[in-house]
Amino acid sequence: MEFSRLWRSDKYQGIELLKASFQRFSFSRHWHDELSIGVIEKGAEGLNYRGDSLIIPEQQIVAINPAEVHTGFAGCDSGWTYRMFYFDTQQIASVLDKDPATFLPFISQPVIDDAELYQRLLLLHASFDEPAMDLAQDSLLVLALDALFQRHGSNHSEPKIQKGDTVKTQKVFEFLSDNWQGNPSLDQLIGLTGLSKYQVIRHFSAQYGITPHQFLLGKKIIQARHLLSQGWSCADAALECGFFDQSHMNRNFKKAYGLTPKQYGRRL
Repeated sequence: MEFSRLWRSDKYQGIELLKASFQRFSFSRHWHDELSIGVIEKGAEGLNYRGDSLIIPEQQIVAINPAEVHTGFAGCDSGWTYRMFYFDTQQIASVLDKDPATFLPFISQPVIDDAELYQRLLLLHASFDEPAMDLAQDSLLVLALDALFQRHGSNHSEPKIQKGDTVKTQKVFEFLSDNWQGNPSLDQLIGLTGLSKYQVIRHFSAQYGITPHQFLLGKKIIQARHLLSQGWSCADAALECGFFDQSHMNRNFKKAYGLTPKQYGRRL
């Protein structure tokens, strides 16, 4: 069945999103002012781009630079199911702490085979499609764009960690440790440290090996497990630990322990 849904992020006005599945439909020649980045979930997409006819199979990434004329069509009999981002170039510069007057947000090749980046982009797109913690979406956006440009883009150097930044990052660690029951925002962490969004996430990841969001989520899951072991219900544990709802806790608990909270409770 063919379908398509196009929407704009409420939080990031410079990001438009598409989720679609096509079998017979094909795009005529066109271009976008934005950087277009997509993940092929099923099937294969065909692409006429820069004089070449390309096939992008599932679990690979398609990248189309701003103002580049292209078409899109089914690359196999079953068509293709995919998710697209349309990133405004100024939005990219803002996320990556770059000067929009000098930063060139171009990707070197139209087809990218990068399993880790594929998963990051897929998770990021899903975060715009369902309820997500503020810190989760911010972290996913920074890390996905950073990886995209570090590995496949125009000149984008690694951020340098200055003296004193480790102390600021430790403040983030302590703040999240003390406020794990809530849903702290990245703006709160910026106010706490004076670092930019990009610096908070990149420096924390470099210092502790996980993003602030992953750390916060880990604290919630550990506490949920503790409460369940004391006989708390799944619903009460989810509420106490500050999850959106029980299903939010269920998904993340199973990722961590391989069991749902209910299955875990039954084994006690």
